[in-house]
Amino acid sequence: MIDVEQILEDTGAIAYGHFSLSNGLHTDTQIKFAKAVQYTWHVREIASEIALKLQRFAPDCITSPMTNGMIVGYEVARTLDIPFIFSERDANGTMTFSRGLDPSIFRNIVVVEGVVEDGESVRELLNTLKRFDSEAIAIFSVIKRNDIKKIEGLSLLSLTTMPLNLYKPEECPMCKKGIPIVDIEYS
Repeated sequence: MIDVEQILEDTGAIAYGHFSLSNGLHTDTQIKFAKAVQYTWHVREIASEIALKLQRFAPDCITSPMTNGMIVGYEVARTLDIPFIFSERDANGTMTFSRGLDPSIFRNIVVVEGVVEDGESVRELLNTLKRFDSEAIAIFSVIKRNDIKKIEGLSLLSLTTMPLNLYKPEECPMCKKGIPIVDIEYS
């Protein structure tokens, strides 16, 4: 079994500091998953582990939301020798399948994501599948940052769980200490 947390540490993918999330909450750690998946050998290790765990579902397609999940999702599909499709946002910001990708031709779709924090991107992807008269049978994340056990009725499986410390700004210990907020994009 691979040590995902060690991969994140070794690749500098874990950032420590004082961060403000898009939902307004603050945290002391961020996972920069793209830093880990830039190393193809780590992606291969991670995908092989996920593929082994997904065999029991007999998937006929892997799908992932753009961007970080897409790299691992593709490699999982390649390992299982099945098709891979991805969702992306259109000009209005709505998640969709474009470029001729059609999930409705598959029956055993598994969603693969890199990091699940609040589950919103996976939830959007599941709803997008429904718009295409399709649905997923399982969800697998490399890293789960919360205690979510299910999303839209499907179990959320993961290689590792790394709890996310969340604080309301008025209760944030880093704010109370006067520690400046680091811009997530540049940390």
